[in-house]
Amino acid sequence: MKKILVVCAAITLSCFLVRAQEAEDTGSGAGLSIISRLDGGLSYYQDEGLQFNFGNTSLYTLFEGNISENWSFTVSNHWIASDWTSAGFKDGILVPTADLAASTLNYPLSGYAGNSFFDEAHINFTTGNWEFAAGKLPLLVGGFEFDEWDYDVNPITTSTFWNSFTVYQYGLTAAWTTPDEAHTFTAQIATNQHNNSPAFGIRWNGELFGFWSTNYSVLMSKYAKPWAPIDAYIPIISIGNRFTFNDFTLTADFINRAGDPNYNYTDIDGLTVLATLGYKFSDALDVSARYCREWFDQQIIDDNGNEVNYMKDIHPNISLQANWFPIENLRIQGCAGIRRDIIYVMAGATYTFDFKLW
Repeated sequence: MKKILVVCAAITLSCFLVRAQEAEDTGSGAGLSIISRLDGGLSYYQDEGLQFNFGNTSLYTLFEGNISENWSFTVSNHWIASDWTSAGFKDGILVPTADLAASTLNYPLSGYAGNSFFDEAHINFTTGNWEFAAGKLPLLVGGFEFDEWDYDVNPITTSTFWNSFTVYQYGLTAAWTTPDEAHTFTAQIATNQHNNSPAFGIRWNGELFGFWSTNYSVLMSKYAKPWAPIDAYIPIISIGNRFTFNDFTLTADFINRAGDPNYNYTDIDGLTVLATLGYKFSDALDVSARYCREWFDQQIIDDNGNEVNYMKDIHPNISLQANWFPIENLRIQGCAGIRRDIIYVMAGATYTFDFKLW
């Protein structure tokens, strides 16, 4: 399925690009951004002492534009990455392009969000209040944690779910926006990271009362659980709320991976809760504080050799983050916090080179 979608998307995109270059006054235009990020971080482990890592050091390109009044495209390439998912983030090595390309071509991907050569590569068609997209795009996982581009994220401050879920998949989406543009309802069918069965998702993004934004979704995906029948779909239920009051922003995300062998949904397979309080001093400076807590259903072998399920409480991840924009296209970012038994601090810079192609 993914190969057919990629080939069709590439052929269609090539045809439309040729047409766009020949057209005049059709509303077409495209730009290329090169996003370069360099981080350095220190993590202190109770058992192993101080360790260095490269944080979210990475190199991306973002190629997007309008082919005509109704057609647009987005292609996001991930050229270099820091392997932030190494145990405890202490082995922050740089991943070469060849490995990223291999992760893209071999399915499933490397097992965590976004580390592939193509993060996104999709064509969009808009007519009236409808928008359709086809290609490689993010799965419909609600909550605001997945809303940011990967190069804008400090991964060590994010949830384990964000770091382990392969959110970029191949599929089709259809979205309808209300006439007042306050609400958007989206449906999706796509591949999933666990097997070749399709995933199905729906999402509601809303704006209420001028200060309340919603990002709610249900994603049905076949999950790799030993007890799950081969045709069992496990829901990932996400509830994201964001409240904005002047320069303050409060974001609360609740993500539940629920499953039950008897289909009673009494067992919590995984639960993620995040709360982020942000303050914007100016257009050049913003800060935030985040609290993240997670629980996972895990299996262990008891003294009698029997499998036993138990809930594992992941110690909270508490962090402070800051972004400073001293000049256009340059961001100085930093964070510090406690994740499980790790005390960490990270700082770096991101510069974006923008080019208008036509």
